[in-house]
Amino acid sequence: MHQKKKLAIIIEVDSFIGDIFQHLSKTYEVMAIQPKTFKEIETAVEWADIVWFEFCNELFVHAINQNIKRRGKRVIARWHRFEIVESNFPDRIDFGAIDDLILVSHDMLRVLKLRAPQVTQKTRTHVVWNGLNLDKFKPIPSLDKKKIAWAAKPFMRKNQPLFLQIMHSLVKRDPSYTLHVAGEQEEFVMMPYLRRTTEKLGLTRNVFFHGWQRNMPAFLADKGVLLSTSVHESFGYNIAEAMAVGALPVVHDYPGAEEFWPDEIRFSSVDEAVEKIITGQTHQWTQYVHEKFPLAKQLRELDVVMGDRVAEAPKTLNWASLEQQAGSNMKRPVPLWLAQRPAPAQQAPQPAPIPQAISVQQVREAMPVVEVAMQPMQQPYPTQPQPVPAPSVERLAPVTPLEQPMRRSEAAPSFDSTGYWEGRYRNGGNSGAGSYDVLAKYKGQFLNSLARKKGLKSFAEMGSGDGNQLKYFSFDRYTGFDVSKTVIERTMMMYRDKPNYNFVWLGDQSLDWEMHEDAYDCALSLDVLYHLVDDNIYVNYLDQLFSLPQRYVIIYASNFDGPDIRGASHVRHRKFTTDIANRFPQWSLLKLVENPYKFKESTEADFAIYSRDEFENALDLNELDAIR
Repeated sequence: MHQKKKLAIIIEVDSFIGDIFQHLSKTYEVMAIQPKTFKEIETAVEWADIVWFEFCNELFVHAINQNIKRRGKRVIARWHRFEIVESNFPDRIDFGAIDDLILVSHDMLRVLKLRAPQVTQKTRTHVVWNGLNLDKFKPIPSLDKKKIAWAAKPFMRKNQPLFLQIMHSLVKRDPSYTLHVAGEQEEFVMMPYLRRTTEKLGLTRNVFFHGWQRNMPAFLADKGVLLSTSVHESFGYNIAEAMAVGALPVVHDYPGAEEFWPDEIRFSSVDEAVEKIITGQTHQWTQYVHEKFPLAKQLRELDVVMGDRVAEAPKTLNWASLEQQAGSNMKRPVPLWLAQRPAPAQQAPQPAPIPQAISVQQVREAMPVVEVAMQPMQQPYPTQPQPVPAPSVERLAPVTPLEQPMRRSEAAPSFDSTGYWEGRYRNGGNSGAGSYDVLAKYKGQFLNSLARKKGLKSFAEMGSGDGNQLKYFSFDRYTGFDVSKTVIERTMMMYRDKPNYNFVWLGDQSLDWEMHEDAYDCALSLDVLYHLVDDNIYVNYLDQLFSLPQRYVIIYASNFDGPDIRGASHVRHRKFTTDIANRFPQWSLLKLVENPYKFKESTEADFAIYSRDEFENALDLNELDAIR
């Protein structure tokens, strides 16, 4: 019988860990504690194979900086918002002593990288969105749109005064609206202010303070609108929960809100909020939250991080090892990324279950997430001196760059990317949302502007797709390469009136790749890299891409390591800038341009411009930042 691995979950705040605890208990023998002393952490560490730190406090910093990794323990930390924005932990923690750091949004990762620029070189970072237990928040057919809910902990950043200003303006237009505030308010400053201002604004018949709500689904049962006024969030569970029951969410447009919430529900002014409340409809966004934030998706992605289902994407590739398998001679007619997928490796036997998981302290897993969140505020870290020695000013263990041998994805061998796209196009499918509408227009404006600025005449695109996006490009000469014979035949017909536009099937045995090497001003890779889930195919694709142009390579793709946040099997995000710097040192990254539609249009992609001229001045490309 195989023994389960032992997982110790060290908890500071247990608001968001209940469902995760239950899920991991199926695979691991779990101990969950909220320690008050360093000795309690030491006891848990001794017992465990894997140590998970949920949130962070002074004790946790001290424990992690002892370098538990050196004792053969795997260390996982999950940070939310407080650690990254409001604490000094990013300056003090030894990220090299953490195997895997989980963040709950790309915006939180962005802020963390600003505070600790070397974090991604010292530890593996993963963005795993929070998930909502939809069994607890089911659609409610009858909701009263005139009843507005506001629910949050008593933090100043929740911006309570704003909801009074919104109500003051709203009631002038329709006095039948009422606001119902859930959550304890700070006793000596905020609550007196709210009550006084409510009276001053004449809202005593429109604004009601209900205090802490233990049963959040019941509180939302008759509310048709959820108003969120926060100036900053890492997610916003209350918004997702209200969406799930059918309420209309109206969300203050805090930094990073575009990652989760669509433009239609975000506001920046009182007038905007009032208009959205009056004109919006209930049950508009129920399907949205079901598609984007189901608990099952979060748990599946945590399984990826834990290594229980699918090995995570590597941060750096073992190029030498791959070249031994794939060969580095690119002058062959048939590219490796058309090669047949090998048969999947046999799965290792699963650990046998044991009767019951160990829990030192019961996690409040049965309670709905926000019920826990609405409890009176806990201190973010101990305010009294702890009976443990303070960490030394010097690091307790040297920080060394993370050595990450490439870990092959268990799922990759079973995914035939060539077959997938050929089948998709043959069955009438297209290249996806990125090749249509606003994103296609944006890419067209960007590339046309770059072509004019640099005097580029000839372009080659690796992964040319269905040709819709090409309608927005104004190129003198263009060659599109694709793995799908069906789509190449289709695009040849679409552009038969353009004699300088050519299309090449990469499976053509007569293809002479040497004819295309160094034959173009610029090579394009648009929405392709994150579809190359196999390492060998990915490496070979990059080699071919960089062999085509004389001057520039333009890549439009996501630039982080991890699985698809939406669970797509044909998507694997990669930190391509690191891989390219290692493999093609003769090419310089001239400019990274952040996509203005990132997260708003179901894309995580940005533009990267590579040049062969290492001394080229990128200042004349700054106008690309303003393209919309």
